Amino acid sequence: MRILHFADLHLGVENYSSGHLHRNCAIIYAVEVGMEYTVIIRKAPDGFYIASCPLIPEAHAQGKTYEECLANIKEALELCLEYRKDRGEEIPQEVGTRQVTIAV
Repeated sequence: MRILHFADLHLGVENYSSGHLHRNCAIIYAVEVGMEYTVIIRKAPDGFYIASCPLIPEAHAQGKTYEECLANIKEALELCLEYRKDRGEEIPQEVGTRQVTIAV
C-alpha cells in the first residue's frame, strides 16, 4: 500500500497488489509533506565536505564527496525532525533565503 501525495493529483490509497486506485476514500491514513530546508555545505581543510542547516541547528553531516555529504545531511534532517515531532516540538518552516554581498 502506498500513500499518494496531493501533488500526485489523486486522493486515495493505491493498492500495490491490484494497482487499483480507491478514489473518494473517507480516511486518509497519512500524507507525508515534503519540506525544503536550506543547507550550507563547505569543504574542510582535510578535503571532507561539511553540511549544516541554519534552521535546524542540531543537524550536521559530513561526507567524502559533495553528493555523500548531501545525502547525509538529508538523513540527519529527517532524524532531527522525527525527534522533534515525537517530542511534540515545533517543526520550523523557512520563510525564505537570500544571499547578500558584503564588502570585506
